[in-house]
Amino acid sequence: MLIDWLTLRFPLTDSLGSTLHERIMNCVGKLVHISPDGEIVWEKGVPDWEKIRSDSLGLFWSITADADSVRYLTIGGSPSSQLNGGVNVFGSLDIGQGAQVLIETAGKALGAILPHWKHWQCRRVDVTANYDMGNDAQVKQALRLLLGTDAPRRRTNSDRKGGDTVYWNPSSDLRAGKAYHKGAHLRYQQRKGNIVIDEETLQLADNLLRLELKLGSRWFRRLNKDWRELSSTDLATEHENFFSSLIGGGDVEVHDMGTLLSELEKHAPTKGRARSAHNTWALIKTIGYTQAKESIHPKTFANHCVWLRAAGISSADLCAGVVLPFRKRVLVLNQPVLSWSEIQKAA
Repeated sequence: MLIDWLTLRFPLTDSLGSTLHERIMNCVGKLVHISPDGEIVWEKGVPDWEKIRSDSLGLFWSITADADSVRYLTIGGSPSSQLNGGVNVFGSLDIGQGAQVLIETAGKALGAILPHWKHWQCRRVDVTANYDMGNDAQVKQALRLLLGTDAPRRRTNSDRKGGDTVYWNPSSDLRAGKAYHKGAHLRYQQRKGNIVIDEETLQLADNLLRLELKLGSRWFRRLNKDWRELSSTDLATEHENFFSSLIGGGDVEVHDMGTLLSELEKHAPTKGRARSAHNTWALIKTIGYTQAKESIHPKTFANHCVWLRAAGISSADLCAGVVLPFRKRVLVLNQPVLSWSEIQKAA
């Protein structure tokens, strides 16, 4: 598990020094995005911290104010992203370590030595876990199941796109959750040129279902202890409690399609056609060979049968539509993968 986002703030007092104070005050009303190299990427006229995604690269800072009109230097970003070249898959649950990483990055960008993390206030933390579902098809299965959770204010990012991301309470400043396919997200970031990552690592990431919990400003206002005392166990428990209440019992069970699908991918021209052949096999098992054949274009059905036979399904199996049932794969919330090597062992 890891902390994938932190928002911190420090009151604008004389302790920051007059030079830095003056420079910062010239940016009142702006949200500034700084790259990992310390260069300004863009400035926006209206600070809107709630719309910044946890997967945004670099560091963000602005001047904010509370209900008493006290002004703060506010910074936010992903500690894992800062330490790993934008690839924020794994990292630490140590909130102090993460805070200091952001403060040091902000100090470099602002050309100043900023106060130690224990002198700052925390306004948001995102706690994230990655779960190895075996392959990308099983990640999609899990997301489809999560779409059916009976939870308030649940929505997808786009039903037209198949609901690849599931949100719970997305606008809440107390607790909000998100589930998505990490492999697909990394490939998107790579296409945009935001990260450099090799194909072998991307293939491992294709196995990962990612569950993110955002603890917002209201959660910190209600916290019955100092945020600096939050332990890794505290944050992991918050994550598990939030998602177990949504998933029900803490488990999501999907059919393990790894063996047949992997074999089909060796024989079909593309992964997409391999999945289509896999779907045809599932249809044969559901309504029988004859009915399935009548419902699919003849050439497509013939191709699928060729690839299924090459993958180890006999002609007798095709006609009978009966082989050993799919194995089950279960997502257990308290058993996330913590490193690339763990995925490698399970893959």
